Amino acid sequence: MNALYLAASGAASQLAGLGIAASNLANLATPGFRRLLNIVQSVGGNGSPFQYAASDATPPLDLTQGPINSTGNPLDVAVSGPAFITVQSPQGPAYTRNGQLQLAPDGTLLAAGLPIESAGGGGPIKLPAGQITIATDGSISVNGAPAAKIALADPAAVTLTPLGGGLYGAAGGAALPPATGTASQLYQGFLEASAGSAVGGMVSLMNVSRSYEAAMNSVKAIDENSNRAIQAFTLTA
Repeated sequence: MNALYLAASGAASQLAGLGIAASNLANLATPGFRRLLNIVQSVGGNGSPFQYAASDATPPLDLTQGPINSTGNPLDVAVSGPAFITVQSPQGPAYTRNGQLQLAPDGTLLAAGLPIESAGGGGPIKLPAGQITIATDGSISVNGAPAAKIALADPAAVTLTPLGGGLYGAAGGAALPPATGTASQLYQGFLEASAGSAVGGMVSLMNVSRSYEAAMNSVKAIDENSNRAIQAFTLTA
């Protein structure tokens, strides 16, 4: 039964990887998307004297910078560097790299569909009508007059978890500290693409799918052999 348990644990870890590969592929067109990594470890316990495969319950993010492409849209901003844009969700602060900004009818500036927080904890950013200019430090001017500053958060030494829709949250619900210095900058009229590629995503999905199929074939073979052994023992007993 230990062999069956080990094979089943391998199949379960590959199934988790299949979901991650599918999610990464589906989000290739999401600006600033951060891919999930399927980390499989050899662990012990759970009543088995052997080591078995287990996927990380909280898959880590690949924080690799994606390519930055020009769009010419003044409401598009690409984040260069490690920082995330801070937005306000019903559950508290959330973070995104999706710089495809929007203006709500009341002038509220949105990222990933949520209000962007003003630097220094000044609440959501609301802008008057006019020509919007966004500086590299996140400062916003409307018709040349200073209006607000986009809050950027530093994800260093913090585990981020995906919340869906291009949003991420800090593990445990803690707020990220503000980004400082010039390591991260915003570029108006540009968008950051996902660091992945369609070809790489398809290859990863196919490889994981084949691994899962092979693991399930092992489970089936071990189960059939166990049944034959039980039948043979019963006939000779």
